[in-house]
Amino acid sequence: MFLLVLEAAGKEDGKISGKNEENSYAEAEAEEFEDLSEFHAEDNDVELSIVPRESGIPLVRHDEYSSNLLYAEAYQSYIQALAYPARLVVRPDSSTVAIESKISFFCRADGNPLPSVIWRINGKSINDHHRISIKSLSTGLSTLRIENVTKDDNGTVISCSADNGVANPVVAEAVLTVISRDKLPHGFPQIDQHPTLKSVEQGKTAFVSCKVSGDPRAKVLWLRDLIPIDVRSDGRYSIATIGNPGALMIQQAREDDQGKYECIARNSLGVAHSKAANLYVKVRRVPPYFSVKLEREYVVGMGGSINLTCVAVGYPWPRVFWKKTDQQVIDDPSTAPMTKNVLTLTNVEVTENFTCVAVSNLGNIEATTTVIVKDLPPPPIDIMVSSVTSESVVITWKPPNYNEPINKYIVKFRLKSPENLLSNEKDLDDEEYAEKGRWKSLETLDTSVVIGNLVAFQTYEFTVQSGSDIVGPGQPSISVEAQTMTSPPSTPPANPQARSLSRDSILVKWGPSEQPNGVVTGYKVYYVLADDSVVVVSKRFDEKWNLHEAKADEFMTTIYGLQPDSRYFLRVLASNSEGDSPPSEVVTVSTRQGIPGQPALLKVRALDSRRIQLGWDKPLFSSPISGYTVRYNTTDGEKELTITSPHEKHVITGLQPDKYYGFRVAAYSDRGQGEFTEPIVTKTIASIPIAAPTILHVSATSSRSVEVKWKGPEGKGLNGGTLTAYRIAYRKINSGKPATRKDSEDYDEEDEEEEERNSPEAPKFFVVRAETTKHQLTDLQPYSTYQITVAASTIDGYGPDSAPVNVVKTLEDGGKDEENSHSGGF
Repeated sequence: MFLLVLEAAGKEDGKISGKNEENSYAEAEAEEFEDLSEFHAEDNDVELSIVPRESGIPLVRHDEYSSNLLYAEAYQSYIQALAYPARLVVRPDSSTVAIESKISFFCRADGNPLPSVIWRINGKSINDHHRISIKSLSTGLSTLRIENVTKDDNGTVISCSADNGVANPVVAEAVLTVISRDKLPHGFPQIDQHPTLKSVEQGKTAFVSCKVSGDPRAKVLWLRDLIPIDVRSDGRYSIATIGNPGALMIQQAREDDQGKYECIARNSLGVAHSKAANLYVKVRRVPPYFSVKLEREYVVGMGGSINLTCVAVGYPWPRVFWKKTDQQVIDDPSTAPMTKNVLTLTNVEVTENFTCVAVSNLGNIEATTTVIVKDLPPPPIDIMVSSVTSESVVITWKPPNYNEPINKYIVKFRLKSPENLLSNEKDLDDEEYAEKGRWKSLETLDTSVVIGNLVAFQTYEFTVQSGSDIVGPGQPSISVEAQTMTSPPSTPPANPQARSLSRDSILVKWGPSEQPNGVVTGYKVYYVLADDSVVVVSKRFDEKWNLHEAKADEFMTTIYGLQPDSRYFLRVLASNSEGDSPPSEVVTVSTRQGIPGQPALLKVRALDSRRIQLGWDKPLFSSPISGYTVRYNTTDGEKELTITSPHEKHVITGLQPDKYYGFRVAAYSDRGQGEFTEPIVTKTIASIPIAAPTILHVSATSSRSVEVKWKGPEGKGLNGGTLTAYRIAYRKINSGKPATRKDSEDYDEEDEEEEERNSPEAPKFFVVRAETTKHQLTDLQPYSTYQITVAASTIDGYGPDSAPVNVVKTLEDGGKDEENSHSGGF
C-alpha cells in the first residue's frame, strides 16, 4: 500500500496538486469548491487524501499525470468530491403590478458544476420574445422582463429552474397579478420622479434621481441593463432614504458604470417600475501641455538663487520633472509631482540649460530654458554723512562703474551697539529692522537720502548697496559711522519717591532718565505746598513752585526748610546741555515724621468681569510698613479696604462687569498713614463667557437639514455672567474636489459653476435661547459639506466659538440604507 496525497489550492486559482512518494507530479484544473478536508478514500493498496493547500503551488506534472491510470482514477474521485447539487440563492417573488406596466423577475443559481437558469411561463418554454426578454450572467444571475403587462397576464405563473446533473433539478415559482390602474389600492408604490439622462466625468460622483412613494414605505432596487445593483457589495453605490428617497449615488464613476438605469419600488401592495435612462461616463483624454510657459532665459546674479516653475496640465494629469541639457535627470520621473514642479537653484555660479518634461500615457512634452549668470553690481563709492542733527542725517554717494543699469540703491543703518538699543527702538514695528542685527533699510533712486527718526546722541553705522532689477542687490559698501547731536532728554527721571525726614525736611529719590539724549548735567526738583490753587497737571511751573537742584551723579537729595505737618507736591526733571526733560509724575509727600511715603509704580489689571488685581512697590521708608489702605470708587461712592500685612499685591473682588474703577493705595505704619498714590483707572472685562460650548454630536437628518447638539460652558467658563443665548454659525465649505484649471482646454461654463459651488460661503447665524442645547439647521444645500460652530452669550456679548465641525454632510442622494440594499429578488 502506498499513499497518494492531493493538495488543493484555494478557490481563486482552482488548481489541485498531488504527489506520490516518488515525487511524480500532475496538475489539474478544478471548479469552485467549499470544503475538502473530510474527503478520504481507500482502494486496496491505494490511499487517497484531498488536502486543501493555500499556497496554490502546482505539485503535479501534467505529462506524468495523464500517463498514469492511478492518478486518473484519483482525479475522477476528486472531481466527484467537489461537485454539489444545484440550488437557488435568489428566487423570483410573486408580484402585483398595474396594467400596461412592466415587471422584472430575478433568479440566481449556484452549484458545481454551475447550473444554467431556465425560465418558463405557466410551465411552458418562452416563445413571446417581443414582450419578454431574458438576460443572464455567467455568475448564475438571470433576469426575466415582461414589457407592457396585459390583463391576460393576470395569474401567470413564472418559474425558474436549475439543474447541473448532480441531483434533482430545483424549481421556484412566482405568480403575477395584474390590476387596472383605477383599482390600485391606497399606498400602492409610485414613481414620483423618473431617472433622466445623465452624463458624468470619470472619477466624479454621479447622481441618478428616482423619487418613490408608498405606504408602507417602498423599498428601492436599481437595475443597470436589467441586472440588479447590489449596493452592499460595492461601497461606491448608495441609495438615499430621505430627502430624495430612492436616488442612486455612484462615487468615483468608471466606464463600466455606463448603461441604462431604472429603479423599482416595492412594498406589500405591489411593484412599480420607472422609465429607463442612460448614464454616460465621459473619459477625458487630454495630452499634456504647458499652461505656464517658461521664459527663454532667466538671469541671476553670481552666487544667487532662483526658482524655476514648470506647470503642465492634461488628463490624466502628467508628471513633471526636470533634467539638464546633458540628459542628467534631476528628478525621478516615476515619483515626480503631478502638474507642477518647482526647481530651486542656489549658489548659482555657471550658466546652464534646464529642460522641463511633462509625461502621461498620452505622450510627453519638453520645454528648455537657460539660466544666465551675471556679475552683481559693485557697491557705490565715496559715501559721506552730512547735515547731522539730533534725529536725522544725510547720506550721499557716487554710482559705481557697472555695465548694466542700476535701478535703485538700498541704504541700511543701525545703532552701532544693537545690544544697547533704547526702549523706543525696540518697539519699532519694521520687519526689515529685525534682519541682519536689527538693520533698518530704505530704497531710493537718487544718490542721496535723508534718514530721520533717529535717537539723539547715539552712534549709527550706514551702508549702501547698488540694486539691479535683473540680478538683484550687490554687496554692501564698507560701513560709515556718525553720531547724532544732543537734544533735551525725552523721558523724565524714573520712579521718583519721597518721604519725611523730619518735621521740616524730606528725602527725594529717583532713577536715571531712560532717554537722556546726551550727557545729563543735573536734576531739578520742583516742589510746592499742596493746596487747591496749585495746578499739577501742567508741564510748566509758575511762581508758586520752588526749585531744588541736584548734581548729575546724584539720584537722591534732601530738601530743608519746609512747613511742619504739611503736604507737598513735587516733580523731578533731568537736564543736559540742550534743555530739560518732561517733568515726572506728581509725588505727594508729608512732613509728618514717621509717616511712610507714597507706594511706587501702582499697576492695575482686570482679571475678569468681577476682579481687578493691584500691584505696587514698597514706599520709601526707613521703618517697617504695617499694611496698606486701598480706596476705589463705585456706583455707591468710594470704598476703602485695609490690608493688614505688608504685601504689595491684592485682588479686588465683587466688582461689576464692564465698568471703570479708579484705585489709590497708601501705606501706613504704627505712626499713621502716608499719602495716597495718584488714581489709576481701569475697566473690568465684560461678563462674556471665556470658554466655548462643546459640540457633542452633529448628524444630517435629511438632504437639507442637520441636527446639532452641544454642551454649554460652566463654572469659570461663564466668567461670572448668566447665559442668555447660543449662536450657531454655519457655512458651506469646499467639497474637497480638485479645483478646475481655467487654463485647461476642457474648461467650460460647467467647470466654472462647479468652482462657484465649491467656494466657501459667508457664515450664516441662528440664535436660540439659553435653555436649548440642540437645534436643527434647515434650508441647506443637498449633499453638501458644512462647517458648524456654536458660541455662548451673556447680556454683555458672545464668547469664543467652539472648535469647528467641518465634516457634516447632508444626505441628498447619499444616505446609505441597508434596508434598501438588494438582498434577494423583486
